Amino acid sequence: MAYPELQGLSNALAGLTADLSPRIIAVQGTDGRELSGFIWRTGLAVTAHEALEGEDEAGVLKSDGTILTAQIAGRDPTTDIALLKFDTGEFAEPAHAAIPAPGSLSVLVGRGEYSTLSSLVSISEVGGAWRSMRCGDIDARILLGLRLSTRAEGAGVFAPDGALIGMAVTGAGRRTLAIPAATIARAVATLEDKGYVPRGWLGVSLHPLGRDSGAIVVGIEPESPAAKGGFLVGDIITTWGDKEVHSVGDVADRLGSGMVGTNINLGVLRGGSALELEITIGERPRG
Repeated sequence: MAYPELQGLSNALAGLTADLSPRIIAVQGTDGRELSGFIWRTGLAVTAHEALEGEDEAGVLKSDGTILTAQIAGRDPTTDIALLKFDTGEFAEPAHAAIPAPGSLSVLVGRGEYSTLSSLVSISEVGGAWRSMRCGDIDARILLGLRLSTRAEGAGVFAPDGALIGMAVTGAGRRTLAIPAATIARAVATLEDKGYVPRGWLGVSLHPLGRDSGAIVVGIEPESPAAKGGFLVGDIITTWGDKEVHSVGDVADRLGSGMVGTNINLGVLRGGSALELEITIGERPRG
């Protein structure tokens, strides 16, 4: 009995995988762990940061069987993106797909030792922009309907037309996420320029002050944004812009990479009196 529709889907899936294959790489860390990645554009590729944490280089297997050593040019732990630099050949940046709807089909393409790895995957859940546990700004919450194998970590997730939806990573509870193409593009631009993603910095040590009562300043770094903005030990931060501050975590969550250099008004209680301090968010010192 013939099933032409199923055969057509099979042929289309194999054809798309073959078209995408030259862009897909296998990555091996110095500890022997294997994962996937994909070429972003000429000279640059991306993979999952967590699998390469602490390493300076990684082995790369290209589609033609060539094995190279790639330099890790930058990392963004907040979005789980590592940037690799090696001789990729000529590649344009992949087209970015629109954020898919739940139930849409996608193709996850990675690379193993002998061939590409390919899976037809449904988009199981889609939400708005969110912040990761490491305070990275992610453009959309895209969950995939499969459990990710180690070798497929860092694989590309593509729409049926071949446009890039994102990069497959393992999130909390072993759920599989696709880090959106727009998030990757932003991280690549910063990592290529700096080699790291800067984090916002106030230069204060904070302590919780009861339940939902704000955060009290218990220390101030010399010449920090907080010191220059007039903070004193004992100040209680109660608002950030037009939003209330209930805990130390509320302050930490707002010090993302996009805040560096911005001015923000912080509401403070000082000796029982309310006042407002304007602070220019600095870049967190490295090391």
